Amino acid sequence: MTDPGGGLFDVDMRAHHLLDLGEQYADLLAALDRGEALRRALALLAEGSEVAWTAHPDANGALTLDQVIGDRSGLLRALRVPAGTGLTGKVFQAGSAGWVDDYFASPDITHDFDRHMATEDVRRVLAVPLLRDGEALGVLALGPRADGAFGDREVERATAIAAQAVLAVSVAERARLSREIAVHEERRRVAADLHDSVGALLFAIGSGMADLAEARKADPELRARLDRLQTQAEEATTALRDSLRMLRSSPAALALGVALRADCAAFADRTGLPAELVILDEDPPELAPSRSDVLLTAVREALLNVEKHARAGAVTVSVQRRDPWLTVAVHDDGVGLPPDHAPGLGLTSTGEALARLGGSVRVLSDPDGGTIWRARLPC
Repeated sequence: MTDPGGGLFDVDMRAHHLLDLGEQYADLLAALDRGEALRRALALLAEGSEVAWTAHPDANGALTLDQVIGDRSGLLRALRVPAGTGLTGKVFQAGSAGWVDDYFASPDITHDFDRHMATEDVRRVLAVPLLRDGEALGVLALGPRADGAFGDREVERATAIAAQAVLAVSVAERARLSREIAVHEERRRVAADLHDSVGALLFAIGSGMADLAEARKADPELRARLDRLQTQAEEATTALRDSLRMLRSSPAALALGVALRADCAAFADRTGLPAELVILDEDPPELAPSRSDVLLTAVREALLNVEKHARAGAVTVSVQRRDPWLTVAVHDDGVGLPPDHAPGLGLTSTGEALARLGGSVRVLSDPDGGTIWRARLPC
């Protein structure tokens, strides 16, 4: 006889296995996704009842709260934290854990964000740096809404969670790099195939039409049609060449061009002025991510200055690599620099950030009208 409950038992076992597989799949996703790894760390830190956040630095050391859970108002999301301000900025700068048991009365931190904390009803804050090889990658922080005091066990627990989060982020970054390399290799293979097949075919079509046009000089109408077809073949060849160049580009090189194009588009959306990106080399330039971040921050500052002061009608951003330098220029057709022009805080900060990497920035009036902002970095 068969067990009448056997069928239900088998269904329960299959459901159990499916749940196990689902958990394993979620774990795999967390290992391959930086954002998911940080979200899991925050959930573990907050235990579902408190506010918690991660902060990520830009090239100038200012932090942005890029992951927030448990908040009520939304004020903390994407909040900018200048270097050294609040507990989050202080912990990042010091590279060691810190906490305040009464956030609003503590003399050990700046109080730039008291309004944000009061709105969220946060009473105390514990923050730990996300350290990799001694370098702070960001901050993991917890903001309980209940009064109390942090003890050694809570600090040790937060530090351990931060260490696991850094490990997960490192694994995710390695996985992303492996995916990028695989995609890059496939793109190069496709580019080579297209060059050998479509490129050769377009060349043959163009040559054939040129021969026909030469042979049919007596028929003006046919010659005109062949000339148009030859022009279209040349345009197709140019478009193919541009596509092959982009396919062969490394992910890092491609990312710089994409980011600059997005900045131009954002400028055009804000101001209604045309903004064009021109890459003056056969291949897009390539920079390490840390150097690319500095350069992109500098270009955004230059575009912001055009928006505020230039009264321009159009802007061009150009990129050129001439070893050993990579040069990015922002050229507007506005009113130019006043005779008494002096560098402001933004331009000074940009110059210092570029100088730390061996680069420089200059701003000058164009004799033909407008202003030229030019940044250089060794590449």
